[in-house]
Amino acid sequence: MDPKTIIFSAAFLFGVPALILAGLVIRPFKKFLMAVMCFALCYPEQLSMNLMSREGYRMATRGFELGLFDMCSIALFFIMVIQPRGNRFRWFPPLTVASGIYILFVIISWLHAPGRIPVPADVYAANTVGDFKFYDYFETGLYPLFELSKIIRGGFAYLIVVNFLRDEEHFRALLGALLIVAFVITFEALVGRYVRGYHRISATLGHPNSLGTFMGMMGTLMFGVALFRSTFMSSGLFALATAGAMISVLLTISRGALSSLVLGLWLDVSSLFHRYLNIKNFTILFFGSLVALGIFFVAADTLSARFLVQQDAVSDIEYRGLYNEEARKMANDHLFGVGLGNFSAYSWLKYGQAVGLNEYGTPAHNLWFLTLGELGVPGLLVFIFYWFRFYSIGLPFLFRRRAALFYAVAASATAASMIGHIQNMLQLSYRQTSIYMFNQILIGMVVAAWYIDRDTRREEREARRMTKVSAA
Repeated sequence: MDPKTIIFSAAFLFGVPALILAGLVIRPFKKFLMAVMCFALCYPEQLSMNLMSREGYRMATRGFELGLFDMCSIALFFIMVIQPRGNRFRWFPPLTVASGIYILFVIISWLHAPGRIPVPADVYAANTVGDFKFYDYFETGLYPLFELSKIIRGGFAYLIVVNFLRDEEHFRALLGALLIVAFVITFEALVGRYVRGYHRISATLGHPNSLGTFMGMMGTLMFGVALFRSTFMSSGLFALATAGAMISVLLTISRGALSSLVLGLWLDVSSLFHRYLNIKNFTILFFGSLVALGIFFVAADTLSARFLVQQDAVSDIEYRGLYNEEARKMANDHLFGVGLGNFSAYSWLKYGQAVGLNEYGTPAHNLWFLTLGELGVPGLLVFIFYWFRFYSIGLPFLFRRRAALFYAVAASATAASMIGHIQNMLQLSYRQTSIYMFNQILIGMVVAAWYIDRDTRREEREARRMTKVSAA
């Protein structure tokens, strides 16, 4: 057992009970735990361990992951259950049924997958480089469990966020934690470019496209909060985080991420600007536009070289279409798909050659086609249902007129999730750990706001009813 695993195992064994005890004794400690949980998103590899790791296999989740993020979420769960402080624990929030059905189809797909498939000799030879020896078998019964474990961890994190966010005080605590995350990752991106000299920056998230997706979503959330805040100082912090997100996205030189972030900012302005019409927001929008133009001007040579010279976007998209064709063939041959995480194995075994790929084993970059190949048409329909259910809750917040904090947060979190889906059609990032968990936090924020909105409307209706009764 390597030292990192020993350290994390000891931390789980002794650290989680200590964190629970501290949270029960020290009331503000719960907010600190949430901040640490969010901070863990900054360093997904350094602050977690990977059990039964299969690092040589191409998939988003290459082992059973556990880390600081999970320690904090488990501690928060027990603190809120043992000491609810007048709040009933929300055991079955919206999306519970949709998530349960999705997990059921993941399990059904897994049950249909063979346990192990021998790796063909040519595949073994092509992937064995130097001292690294490729695997003798594709463990198609194991890979789906890696992905399933992440889905369950994400669902648990969603449950924690929904129960943590009971009032404006806790919304502010979570936003402060995410503000720190935005600044830390921006710092790492700047160090990567201007100290270490990297060209396309991935910071701590493993790949430029992952960084672009994460910071595009983060920038959208931060800008929405900047429009809400009432003072130049508080708005300035969130606007600065938005600028950091834009710089980070530019340093990835990602077309999709840059376009998504611009769309996210536009959604924020369309939804929130008219709710908070004041000199501060006109000033932020004016100077923010100037700063953005300045950043684009400075980065013009790099962007033009990437988009116009180094890469043929049309050919790139056409080639990625072959991954989608693989997914269609997998769904045609397997009613419930090949199983989560098994796309690469089946690409190597059969479908890469069938569609004419130059290199086999790369999962489909489009999330919807990836889901089609891994879970089949039934699984894809369930996945669509899950997101349809979420947006039935989140989209109305984009059009609400109310100006309280949680309305602004819900609107910008919904917008952030939407632009994440644009990236999910272009990049293989949805189940990357930090992005997946951040998505669950965003969803939790929206649903928590929905609870508050529902209760507020009930109280208003009751107040109107009592007024009518009194008048009568």
